[in-house]
Parts: sequence; structure tokens; C-alpha cells
Amino acid sequence: MSLKRLAIVHEKIAGSIGGSEYILFNAMDLFPDAAVYSTVLDPKILLPKYKDKKINTTFIQNLPFAKKKYKAYFPLMPLAIENLNMQEFDVVFSSHHCVAKGIIPRPDAIHICYCHSPARYIWDLYWTYSDLNKFNPIQNFLVSAISQYIRTWDVISSNRIDYFLANSSYTASRIKKFYNRNSEILYPPVETNKFKFESSEDYYLMVGRLVSYKGFELAIRAFNESGKRLVIIGDGPEFAKYKNLAKSNIQMIGQASEETLIKYMNNCKGYIFPGKEDFGIVMAEAQAAGKPVIAFDEGGALDIIIENETGIFFKEQTISSLNQAINKSEFFNWNYYYIKEHSKKFDVKMFRARLKYVLENAEKFRNNVEYSNLKDYEYCAI
Repeated sequence: MSLKRLAIVHEKIAGSIGGSEYILFNAMDLFPDAAVYSTVLDPKILLPKYKDKKINTTFIQNLPFAKKKYKAYFPLMPLAIENLNMQEFDVVFSSHHCVAKGIIPRPDAIHICYCHSPARYIWDLYWTYSDLNKFNPIQNFLVSAISQYIRTWDVISSNRIDYFLANSSYTASRIKKFYNRNSEILYPPVETNKFKFESSEDYYLMVGRLVSYKGFELAIRAFNESGKRLVIIGDGPEFAKYKNLAKSNIQMIGQASEETLIKYMNNCKGYIFPGKEDFGIVMAEAQAAGKPVIAFDEGGALDIIIENETGIFFKEQTISSLNQAINKSEFFNWNYYYIKEHSKKFDVKMFRARLKYVLENAEKFRNNVEYSNLKDYEYCAI
């Protein structure tokens, strides 16, 4: 089947631009004539090149404060996404981490889902998010009841997918566990050419949103103990807490420009990643700068790092385990050119070529056909 009418369905375009939005933008660039849908849209956060693009929304768009308080409408999102009329489209591409895969396609249409993660806050991280939100008993009961309903819907809606694409081996394993579906790994797009090795100055780097589950506190306590220099770029609800916790050897820059981030990345000694993410684009960016990554031995890091060649893993999320890994990394004579070359497997050009191939040859991927039987796919971007 040649690619005819294509719909691109995204979760939400509100709050801030993150990794899932870059999947959306790349798909829009590849297929500028595709219809685009989102549960809610805040035009203010769109990049300038997409300001004039028509983006269709659901009824949530018209509810009070939806652009800012979209999370409050989470219980309504399955209804909203199913209410989108997809019957004119031959191929549907959904960018999913919450409800986007729940659209109802035409029976003969092909639905390919790029899954960033089965919704963590209703599955394996349900208890973590509940603790972080400090729900009272009544709130906890309501959230529990809503989550049970969403979990049931989440599994049922997974049966509408013809083919799952996963952003990492870790996400693929979670798709298998919660949906009992196979998936093919397609790494997210990384602009590797933005970064390059310039020097190896006497500081380590961390970048990201300062929230409690990402491991910033562990890193701060580890560097407080070791006295080594750490630079943290990013803002978030835990910024004040972490700034008070950090000793003078830790520099907290807050929100910074892209130019500043690139400068620090190109000149750091190494990158610290103590959390567990579905993928972790910033680790691939650090590798693009030729930097070794010291990361917790789980999640997307296992796809990005080659141990003792492009980075070091630590096995336990403890101060001693992290500091031992950092100390170990300082005895290596890192091959910065090799690390940079390794990062190219995550390059945006590779992602675009493979996504374009999948969507233009969607008929081959109906009913979960295995990629291993498609020789032309294996070489389409090499």
C-alpha cells in the first residue's frame, strides 16, 4: 500500500518541549501534508516553524485552564482520544506515553505506535508517583480507582495497534510485560552534530528537570562526600532544596540557553546519570560530545553505553556505588573519538530514514510482521 492519508496523533503539546515532542516534530517534517492531532495544544510553546501548522485538538482544549492544568483532565483523556474521528485515514502514527495509542482507526487502516513508555504513573511507578504527590487517604482512594480504570483501558487499546515501535530495550520489555506485545526498537532522534569534544575540564555535568525521581539528590550527596566538582543545569520543583543541600563544589546554574548547555557538555570530564529512564537522550548527547557517561545500570542506559568503552555503570543507587564508579572512570584513558562515533547510531538522520521507511511501507507492518523478515528495512538508513 502506498502512503495515502496519514494522521499523526500526539499526547499533548503543552507544558514544555521534551523528547516526545521532538518525535512529533520529526514526523511532521517528514510528512508535512499529514493531519496532526493532540489532546490539547498551547501554541505558545510551539517552535516558530510550526506556528502556522493546523493542529487538531479534542474537547479538552475548551475546558477551563486546560493548557496549563491538562494533568487534571487525565481521567477524561481516554474519552477525548477515542472521540477523534480517524475514519478518513489509511495510516495512523501515534506518539504515545499516556493515551495517544487509544484512537480508533478504520478496520482496514494501519496503526503504528511509537511508544515512549507505557504510562509509568499507572503501572510500575504508580506507588512512586503516589508517594511523591503525598496524597491524603481520600485522594489516594480516588487516584487508585481512576488508575485501575485507566490500566484496563490501556491494555484494551493496545490491541488496536498493528505495530509497536519502542524507544529502547527497556521500553520494549515493558510493552511486552504490560501489553503482551512485541515491539521493534527505534532509538529517538539525537542531533549528534550539535556536540563535539573540546576539552576535558575538571568538572562533571548533569542536565535535566529537577524532580525527585531523576537521581539529582543522590548525585549531590555523592559529590558532597567526594568534593569533586559537579555542574547541574536545569530547573524544577526541587531546585531550592537541592541548592541548599549542595556544597560549594557543586554549581547549580538553573535554566540555561542551548549554547551554554553545549559549551558545558563539550568541556566536561564526564556525564553523571544516576536515574532510570526509558531512554535518556541527554546520555546520547554526552556521548556525541565524546564524554564518558557514569550511569545507573538499568533502563535506557543499557542501550546507550558500552561499559568500559563509552562509560561506566554502577549497580546500586547509593553514594558509595556512584562514587566508586566515578573514581573508576578517572583511571580510564577514554577514546573520545570512539565515543563520538558510537553516538551516531542515535543520530536524527538514522531515526528519520527508518521512520520514513516504516510509514511509507506500512502494509508490511500490519499484524505485527517481524522486521527480521524485511531485509530492505535493515539497510534503509545505512
